[in-house]
Amino acid sequence: MRNGKDIVPDEVNGLPALEAKLSADILAECAKLETQEVDLHLPKFKFEPPTIVLAEKFEALGMKMAFDQPRGSANFDRMAPRKPNDYLYISQVFHKTFIAVDENGTEAAAATAVAMMAATAQIERPPPVEVKVDRPFIYAIQHVPTGVCLFLGRVTDPR
Repeated sequence: MRNGKDIVPDEVNGLPALEAKLSADILAECAKLETQEVDLHLPKFKFEPPTIVLAEKFEALGMKMAFDQPRGSANFDRMAPRKPNDYLYISQVFHKTFIAVDENGTEAAAATAVAMMAATAQIERPPPVEVKVDRPFIYAIQHVPTGVCLFLGRVTDPR
């Protein structure tokens, strides 16, 4: 992938096909794309989905001892000294996300990402590529040095 076209559906209803082929490798490649000036037309959006309760999911994946299953098996002694009937265990795990994108930038959870450009001597640059986002799309916030995807979501109605 050299210019990101692998992740832009040509069809207005091309989002499902894009999601089907999306992989961690493709997202990691996106973090390595060459910097290019873009005239971006992107709708504002804000998502704050309900809090997700995860304790049962972790237990189903095999993480039982931390939740004191079986009773008495949790061991967080390095955090708080354990006594026979007085010890710590995880009772619940909650996951909450928030993302807002507007003309001021992107805010995700408690992190704020700001796009900056280095000041350099005047050089002839090609005109910016115009990108109009007027159909359903996927967005990702990535840690560029590692390519790790921190947030991934979809906007199905960009109006």
